[in-house]
Amino acid sequence: MKREFLKKIVVSVMATLIFTNMYSISASAKWSEDSNGGWNWIEDGEKAFGWKKIDSKWYYFNEDGLMKTGWVKDKGIWYNLSDSGEITTGWKSINGKWYHFNEDGQMEIGWINDNGVQYFTNLNGEMQTGTIKIDEKTYTFSDDGALLSSTSNNQERTTSGSTANAKDLETSKTGYVSTNSDVLNVRADATLSSDIIGTVAKGAEVKIVDDEKNGFYPIILSGKTGWVSSKWINVKKSENVIATPLITNQQASDVENTTNTDSSLIDEKTKKPKKDLEPVKLGDIRNTKPSLDNKYYYSDENLFYKVKLSPPFSSGGKVIKGNCTWYAWGRAWEITGNKPDDAGFIGNAYEWWAANKKSGKYQYGSEPKVGAIAVWKSSLPGSDGSGHVAVIEKIENGKIYISESTWHGVAFNYREIYDTSYLYGYIYLDEPNY
Repeated sequence: MKREFLKKIVVSVMATLIFTNMYSISASAKWSEDSNGGWNWIEDGEKAFGWKKIDSKWYYFNEDGLMKTGWVKDKGIWYNLSDSGEITTGWKSINGKWYHFNEDGQMEIGWINDNGVQYFTNLNGEMQTGTIKIDEKTYTFSDDGALLSSTSNNQERTTSGSTANAKDLETSKTGYVSTNSDVLNVRADATLSSDIIGTVAKGAEVKIVDDEKNGFYPIILSGKTGWVSSKWINVKKSENVIATPLITNQQASDVENTTNTDSSLIDEKTKKPKKDLEPVKLGDIRNTKPSLDNKYYYSDENLFYKVKLSPPFSSGGKVIKGNCTWYAWGRAWEITGNKPDDAGFIGNAYEWWAANKKSGKYQYGSEPKVGAIAVWKSSLPGSDGSGHVAVIEKIENGKIYISESTWHGVAFNYREIYDTSYLYGYIYLDEPNY
């Protein structure tokens, strides 16, 4: 009897604690309606501002703490919020026009691959239908926006990922993968920005089914047409060709990495990699603020400067003192000599990680290396949900030093790395994929 009595007391106390805890949470964080019908989110007695995740849904609060609905432009990116304030993702019809918002709610512009179907939206984000010209080519889209066909040089072309036909195979020629890494990416279209639909192993034999386009060869991958960089395809068979099959994305993780170097890529005189295959060389360390006449940062060739998301422009009535994405984009260009145009480095800082993985531009990992871009998650404290990016300048005596800029903070910082527990990892600018 005594044991049962004690058990009842314990259960009663636990129930009281749970109820008290629930009450304290609802009291410290709640919705509040003002006299004009506007909504605020109050947490610990303070209004929320900017982006706020509430019950697994994202909302946006303006400078007065009022919940926004409809269109919102934040740091140059358009979002759309429902009547109840929740961020929109996927397709949405607004005033009779269709728009597409990615998983982070950002309005997408240009080509969109949705479950293997290609769509195109103009600069206003509006989905296109009918027959239109894009980059000197004619494309036809259905009433639902799906790509039906494209025409170039008075010839009908199959759409990205289309099924190969007998004629393709009859007129094909053989090529061999000659990368200096283990695999070569196969893309949905003849651009570095298009989706990776699979890979082929180094030394593998491939069937080239048409002429070169934009530096890419069309090949057959699992019965469908894909595109590979012509730079890494040799039409002459080398001695170490291997009978490795084409690999789809689902199988790519099973490929064993190798550091062996193809002998066909070695200069016989110097015994070093041929010049066009040498690793990207990084520039000098930067530990001082870039000058205002530095083209890498202060010119329209810098993507973020061009759209006025950098010093010395203004945003929301405030002078922009700094911007981590603006600086990291310019620094990537400065230290490699190549603009990171095709890596998807746009939008908020935390999005760079997924964008690079999707584009397949650079290798990445958890090991810090000089010249790498460090990418922080949106949960980084003080980042307002935008995350952060910085560039590793030096590693010395176990310490990692970075250069960075911060939104409405400072144009330049050089210091030891911090808050690594919030890192996605590092993007290696000197280790591009091809």
